[in-house]
Amino acid sequence: MIALNDFAYSITNDIGLMAFAISGAYKGINCDLDILGVTVLGFMTALGGGITRDILANRLPAAFLGYNDIGFTFTGILAAAITYKLTRKDISKTVIIKIFDAVGLAAFTVTGAVAAYQTKFNIAGIILLSFSTAVGGGLISDLLTNKVPMVLKEDFYATCAIIGAVWFYITINLGLNQNAVIYTTFSIVLAVRILAISMKWHLPKL
Repeated sequence: MIALNDFAYSITNDIGLMAFAISGAYKGINCDLDILGVTVLGFMTALGGGITRDILANRLPAAFLGYNDIGFTFTGILAAAITYKLTRKDISKTVIIKIFDAVGLAAFTVTGAVAAYQTKFNIAGIILLSFSTAVGGGLISDLLTNKVPMVLKEDFYATCAIIGAVWFYITINLGLNQNAVIYTTFSIVLAVRILAISMKWHLPKL
């Protein structure tokens, strides 16, 4: 059974927190929010998916039980603010938000799948928790900024989390090394998402 303090899980979770905190902070800057608004958006983007995951898994949210999640989230928000201040670019015209979103999506697909596996969920539960963890924070941040959630309209976005969850379920049940399962799941989701961005993949629309 994968332990939450395993190095592979911990590093993936920390990467996800940083990436989504930066993504959320950039969204707040783009929406011309003040420093409180940018901070709130960064925290909700980074922690919202994990809180949703833990509620669905019937356990206390990890974000409220220690300082690690809060520390990495705050660092990510600070990094976004400093980078923006130094570059002085209109970041709404770059792909930086999509890139950080891709990293966060891949990382939190893994943490959601691990939480579901620990709770002995079946494949449907693993897909649900991976999906909720990966897109939950971004969905909340979009709603807070009065936007249609990206997960409902973005080019091939949430589907990447589903692909990663299915890969995790298959490989973990085949008995592959747990660290290898975590790293390959992260890599596959990230690679598919980056390809979707560069190739402009879209799901069919009515």
